[in-house]
Amino acid sequence: LRHARAESAARRAETGAEDPMTQIRGRSAMDQAVAETEILLARMPTPDLAETDLTDLARGAVLLQDAGLPGIDIRLDVPDGPVLVSLDATMMSQALTNLIKNAGEAIEAYQQKQTPHDGYSPQIRVNLQAVDNTAVLTVADNGIGLPEDRNKLLEPYVTTRDGGTGLGLPIVKKIVEEHGGALSLSDAPQFDTAAHQGACIEIRLPMAKAGTPTRKQEQSAAQ
Repeated sequence: LRHARAESAARRAETGAEDPMTQIRGRSAMDQAVAETEILLARMPTPDLAETDLTDLARGAVLLQDAGLPGIDIRLDVPDGPVLVSLDATMMSQALTNLIKNAGEAIEAYQQKQTPHDGYSPQIRVNLQAVDNTAVLTVADNGIGLPEDRNKLLEPYVTTRDGGTGLGLPIVKKIVEEHGGALSLSDAPQFDTAAHQGACIEIRLPMAKAGTPTRKQEQSAAQ
């Protein structure tokens, strides 16, 4: 073993190659975050599916981010009744939280790079509705908006924000696709009379059959 290590070290010395462990230790915090996210994308676990009320997840994600995004008006519009989807609650909650957090960062980027018009009110609008046995959830903001080639944002390392890794949306997209859904990008509707438009992320997920017990009902029955 020592002989093999010596030969390996000699080869690195001849070629000028750096030891992989030295490369990892020498990475910046950003590089380490990118490496960790690449691993997450490659090793994403199979969703642990259970019939879940998506309205509860949306409320939870908004509540969590509302405290972390002071100065931004987060509005939630969900049906009165449950919207049942077969999903991994932990994974989907992470996806929704990530989208709302990204929307907040897009608003911050807009405020830093441009002078908002008079009366500008930073907003994030989370909407959920059931359409033809499909749960349609959108997260819209009036932040910096989308580039012309917007679908590139779904590729790793592409971002509109300074200092961003561009890995948030690819992870969310992967989570959605693992649940048999689809994610798309579009311009957000105008929130006021100003011409500025932010971004809108739409998630479409197949709904569960009516009458299927939710995760909450299953937990209650087990107690």
